Amino acid sequence: MPWSTAVRRDLCVAAIAGALGAALYPGAVFRGESFFERDLHLDWYPRLEAIARCLRPGVWPLWDQTIGFGQPLLADPGAQVLYPVTWLALLVPQPAAYTVFVFVHLVLAAVGTARLARRLGAGSLGAPVAAGLFVLSGPFQSSVNLWHHFAGLSWMPWVLLGVDRVARHPRGRPVLALAAAASLQILAGSADVCAMTLALAVALAGLRLRGPLHRRAARVVAGLGGAALLAAAVTAALWWPAAELVSRSPRRELPADIRGAWSLPVTGLARLVLSLDPEHVPFDADAWLRLYDRPSPPFLSSVDLGLPMLCLAALALCRRRLRTRALVLAGMAILGVLLALGPHGPLYPLAAETVPILKVFRYPTKALLGVALVVALLAGLGTGALARGRLSRRVGLALALTVVPALVLAVAFALRVRAASFAASAICAALAALALALWSRSRLGAVAAAVVVASVAGADLLAAHLRLNATVSASLLFAPPRATAAVDRREGRRLYVYDYHSLPGVAERLLGRSDAYTLSAAPAPGRSRQAHMAAVRLYLAPPSAGLFGIEGSYDMDLRGLYPRPLNDLVFFLRRVEGTPVHTRLLRMGAVGTVLSLHRQGLDDLRLDEELPSLFPEPILVWRVPSPLPRARVVGGVRVGDGEEAFAALLDSSFDPEEEVLLPEGTPRFAPAGFVGRCRLLRRTADRIALEAEAAFPAHVVVADAFDAGWTATVDGREAPVRRANVAFLAVQVPPGRHVVEMVYRPRSALRGGVVSTLAAGVLLLMLAATRRRRTRSTQTLRSTDTQAP
Repeated sequence: MPWSTAVRRDLCVAAIAGALGAALYPGAVFRGESFFERDLHLDWYPRLEAIARCLRPGVWPLWDQTIGFGQPLLADPGAQVLYPVTWLALLVPQPAAYTVFVFVHLVLAAVGTARLARRLGAGSLGAPVAAGLFVLSGPFQSSVNLWHHFAGLSWMPWVLLGVDRVARHPRGRPVLALAAAASLQILAGSADVCAMTLALAVALAGLRLRGPLHRRAARVVAGLGGAALLAAAVTAALWWPAAELVSRSPRRELPADIRGAWSLPVTGLARLVLSLDPEHVPFDADAWLRLYDRPSPPFLSSVDLGLPMLCLAALALCRRRLRTRALVLAGMAILGVLLALGPHGPLYPLAAETVPILKVFRYPTKALLGVALVVALLAGLGTGALARGRLSRRVGLALALTVVPALVLAVAFALRVRAASFAASAICAALAALALALWSRSRLGAVAAAVVVASVAGADLLAAHLRLNATVSASLLFAPPRATAAVDRREGRRLYVYDYHSLPGVAERLLGRSDAYTLSAAPAPGRSRQAHMAAVRLYLAPPSAGLFGIEGSYDMDLRGLYPRPLNDLVFFLRRVEGTPVHTRLLRMGAVGTVLSLHRQGLDDLRLDEELPSLFPEPILVWRVPSPLPRARVVGGVRVGDGEEAFAALLDSSFDPEEEVLLPEGTPRFAPAGFVGRCRLLRRTADRIALEAEAAFPAHVVVADAFDAGWTATVDGREAPVRRANVAFLAVQVPPGRHVVEMVYRPRSALRGGVVSTLAAGVLLLMLAATRRRRTRSTQTLRSTDTQAP
């Protein structure tokens, strides 16, 4: 059976996307290298390995033992446990896992954008141009190493396409297709991108329903609402436990300075038309503050849309039939840019106060992810309008002339910040202006002009982003560093790696420099990012050690998802450095090994060895004296919570080997001659089984993070799990010998899983039924055509 025209178009766009990917990431495609930047090597690969460690013995992927003292795995949207592409990544060799992840979403984004652009009126030429410019844009390419935002962004055009279809035909199959696309975007794990998609969907639906209300409007609203409810039901297994996790974490009350960081300063708007990514701008604190909001690598390395692409987008406003939808899209793009200004503009503070849920989201510059798609769609519409030859010569000449002053201003700013590479953007913009000017003043064919301008726009973005996403040898990324062999993992002991990056002023105080992870020697030209990754990897900066199955302890909360007590305990450890309480806390957390680059405040520990590093200092391996077992039986009880609990930890008489600190209950001293024994029977990611023995009533204390999802049984009878020592687990046992089993089964995950399973089954059955009806209708029509004379 021959392929339909739509399928052939999709295959063509997919081939273009694949070719662009090969040009952008030659190391991953031709040399077998792996993506590594940002949190990929620190977080994504260890998290994928955590999922694999759960699935190999047949354990539900609900709990990650390696981050901190253990953290929910399924409930963290960034882990993407339920996302189908994550399952695909688990099936391929580890070095190629993220490469597969990238190319799947690259093709998805391109095909979805082409379909959406064609539906909006871009035509056969404008649709692939929109797709190519979107995947080449700075925001899209900068999100490649931000896996959940990248995946969510790739599904954005598909969701908007589904909204447009439902707005036109609010019935069965379009509604189900929209529900499926929205479900996949939610499972991708980026709440920020889902919020952007919702805003764009409302604008697109309003565009299709403009004019007086009528009966069809009610059907459209019902169709969109039904798709939203079905998507919510399908994804309940993710958002239900995630909402519970956020409700107990500091993430729900982010301070303004944290959520407003990594915004786009007004001066940094020049980055929208120039490739001013950190690789092209020599570091200067003042210049970086003007460009990136802070003197550190920006959240989105490039936000370059290019002058030629913006010129094409402007052309969409010049065709009368497309003007209304182009104006709506342009308005959404302008709103997105204003939001990206964050505290540097008026819109973001007003929106955060008006809509409190926005306070959960961090880093306003993320708004440019949606802007990139909108501008690419406008560029596709402009290309289609130019190819049709429906623009007046005056319009073309005016647009060509507007590029010149914008180009002059951009070049002047690039010189001001000493940007090393702006020639490509300048040449591409000049070529685009020349093509438009020639077309408006001669008989140059409209299609030829459109092809030239689109090619120039694509070449501009391709040249700007060829080296944006670096790759590295797989052996360097996945070979266990020497420090892994130095970690004491006997009896479930944990590792504590000192973090110099997360708290301001720590690196200056302890290492005498602002950037803790400065290399001791200049790396080879063009290899600075790889060398920096190698240095951080050698140090086992948290949570990267999870890739090798090493369990962390007092790691800083990078995503703001720790429960409040654990978050407070981590900061408390920093407060008591250099005192006996510091060592007591390490012993209490079953920490056997500490890695650091400094010596100050670690005098109570025993320096075991010094390992070579790529930093000016060696990696110091410290041993904690007499770390307590991971699970132990204690007879004494102290009572206190909040400030009282930390006051008890400061008390020199508190001995975590003899007593437990509970938030409520009856205090008591350990009986004279108390002896308690504990023997581990079984331990997996979501289950701890042990045998406890004591002559008096006692508590079994486990140095794993407390979570409401933990349940326990003592000799098969249900027993409450209590929060112990501020943030750990405890179960009370009567005198004698008992088998204690603790299982992590959060009710939100179980209930959400039931709802998701039922909803996914209903969605699949309904899609299959509509497909069968469609096939029968097609066969009936063909039969009728065959029988017709």
